[in-house]
Formats: sequence, C-alpha cells, structure tokens
Amino acid sequence: MPKFLKNKIDPYIIDVIGRLRSAGYETYLVGGAVRDILLDRVPKDYDVSTAATPEEVRRVFRDRHTLIIGRRFRLVHLIRGRDVTEISTFRKRPEQEDQADRPKRCENAPENMIFHDNAFGTSRDDAFRRDFTVNAIFYDPIDDKLVDHTGLGVSDLRDGIVRTIGDPALRFEEDPVRVLRAIKLVGQYGFTMEPETGKAVRASLDLILHASPSRLSLELEKILRNSYTGAILKAFHEYGFLKYFLPELDAVFETPQTDYALQLLALRGERIRSGIFRASLSTAVAMVALPFAEAEIGQTERGGLWEYYMGVESDLRHIILRLFHPLVLTHRTTSDAVNNLLMQIRFKTHRRLHSFADRKGYPGAREFAIIQNILAWHIPDFEDSCPLPVRSSGAPKKRRRGHRGGRRGGNGNADPAQDAQTVHAAAQAAESESVTESERDFNE
Repeated sequence: MPKFLKNKIDPYIIDVIGRLRSAGYETYLVGGAVRDILLDRVPKDYDVSTAATPEEVRRVFRDRHTLIIGRRFRLVHLIRGRDVTEISTFRKRPEQEDQADRPKRCENAPENMIFHDNAFGTSRDDAFRRDFTVNAIFYDPIDDKLVDHTGLGVSDLRDGIVRTIGDPALRFEEDPVRVLRAIKLVGQYGFTMEPETGKAVRASLDLILHASPSRLSLELEKILRNSYTGAILKAFHEYGFLKYFLPELDAVFETPQTDYALQLLALRGERIRSGIFRASLSTAVAMVALPFAEAEIGQTERGGLWEYYMGVESDLRHIILRLFHPLVLTHRTTSDAVNNLLMQIRFKTHRRLHSFADRKGYPGAREFAIIQNILAWHIPDFEDSCPLPVRSSGAPKKRRRGHRGGRRGGNGNADPAQDAQTVHAAAQAAESESVTESERDFNE
C-alpha cells in the first residue's frame, strides 16, 4: 500500500482514530475521504467508522465536546470549534421491516425501502451494506493499511467503475438516493457504470420520488457546493434523472441559457480547484439563474444583464425558485443569490464599487463578475480594477479541511428530528460562504 496516504490526512483525524484504537475499538477512515485520497485529491471532510457504540465513543472522548444525534441512524458528532467529525458505529443490513413500522406518508414506498438503520455489526458487515464498491474502502492510518472487504473497491476505483454492492435493483429500492449518488459519481469523476448497475439505474429513476424532500434538498446543496456542479447536472440530464430531481431545469436544459450556465459553473469549478475561487452556494445558485434572468427580464444576449426597476428582486427570486422547484433552498441562500445577481450591474458598469467592497456578499459577487468578464464582457484589466473585499486581502482564505456538521445521509427517508438538525447545519454552512465540502454522505 502506498505510504504517502497517511500524509494526506489531517493529523487531528489520525489522533481521533488512534484514541479509539487505543481504547480497544477497531476503527477506520471510511467513505469519500478514502476514495479521494486514492484518487490523489484532497479530502474536504472525513468520516470515521468504529466498533464502538455511540455511548462508548462518548466515553472515549469525555474530555471533548460530543453529541449523539439521530434516531434512525445514531452517530456521534465530535466537535472542535466550528469543525465536526462524524463518528459512526459499524452497521449491518437491517432485517426486513414490517409494513406497520413504515411512516404513514411512505406507505406506498418500495417494498424493500429501509427506514430504520441502527443494527450494529462488524466492519465487514458495514462494508457490504454500503452502496458502491468505490465507497466501501476502509483505511487504517495507524497501521497504514487499506481494507477492501468487497475485493473490488480498489480495482473499480482504479478503472473508474461504478458498481453496486449486491443486487443493483434491490440496493436502489432500499435507498432511492443511491440512484442519485451513482450518477453523481459519473458526473464528478468521469466514471462509467458497470452494465448491470447502469441498467438498474435507468430502471429505478422514478424511485427518487419516494425520498424525503428535505433530504433531496440537502443533496442539491451538496451538488451546488461541488466544484463539478455543471458536470453532475449534465450527467443527471443524460441519464434522464434530472426530470425527476429538477424537472423545471430539465425542461429548459437544451437551451442557450443552460449552456451558458454550464459554462459559468465549469469555470467556477476550475477556479475552486485551483484555490482562487470559493465554493459559495449562493454564487452557484446565481450562476444557474443568471442566463434565464437576462433572457426574461433583460431580453438580452449573454452578458447583457438588465436595467434595474422596482420589483426586480421579486422577479429574480421567482426565477430562482422556479428553476429549483420542487426542491427548497434556504431563505438566506435565495436572498444571497438575488443580491449577488443585483450587484452584477454595478460590476459591469464599475459604479461605486468601493462603497460596496465592505458589504456582505461582495466577495462572491466579485468572483462571479470576474467569471462573467472572462466569458462574456471582455473588459480589459477588469479584475485589477475591482477593489478587493475590505474584510480580506488577496485570494479567499481557505477553510481548514473540514469535519462538517450535519446528519449523515444514510438510507431511506430521514426522520423529522434528524432533518431538523441537518437543515440547521446546512443553513449555517450556507451563511459562512467559505470553502466548504463538495460532497459528503454516509455512503460516499
């Protein structure tokens, strides 16, 4: 196993795993962080999985701030300042649920859909209950050892293959959000579907209608914060999934407006990955909406923007809400996106920018304007002529590699208590507008 992997992990996470190991509990780094390290990408967040129960984890870290969250999927948040490390207990596949145990609103859900997921098991059990082989690779940074229980994770990651663990149709029925994650891997990493997995994905697209709206809205936020947002949305459309996820956007996908939005998102992604652009949720929302706003309220070609008029804020908000319907963005995210769009006129005309440089939302609006100038405005020396934000100097400050808050995605529909905690965490992340995680879920 390559010896450089350990050097790519936050020392704090190694310490967390070491303490659990020293207490006698088998513990690993799991999920998307392992996948990204093996792909030579920098992890944005970390998941830890252990043999310790949530109560045992709390006893190990009694000198630190811990919180057990969730009912359907109980796990521990280990809190350090603004950073949160999620520590889960190894799970095994739950027994077939009785129909009487299903939430009333989900009585018509697929027969095998899982709603309760607190059956503890071994690390091997945990690996085989995950969604895809590339997401089931465990790493032990103490002994510097990879554990690939499925025997296919490392090779599928090397070959860029999306393969479900077990029967694809059954796994998607157990948790319809796995359909979204499968296509997301294709868009974000350029992977290809293993034939049976791809066939099951296309046959299971409409299952997503059984997932809770709050959970899907959180998946949307993670996609919008991703530096590959445009590629993911394009993959959704190509697989026929977008019409179930964002039907209004899918209906206008083959238009010049969407093409321009994808160009804006692509350049944004390049700048995020190079460290000169922030993964702002509201800016991504504004980029999707801008071309449609230009066409509808400005009646102009790309880059033409619109003239200000009374009520423009309401019209911009309506365009945003329509494009992302039926999913729900937080009120703050929508408001910040509207303000970002409104500032673009000032940037293009270079009007009173210095008086706005200390205002909330200015950094994201400036970054958006720089991208518009590259693609459409072509104003000479534009970036140099735009004052830097008063509250920062130079390039945006990067956040420490995150151990973000928020509930783990898990399987099936989320219970209200967990949804409330997750929405609260997502709202806090949206307010911060700093470099945040690109994708994060239990199965990722």
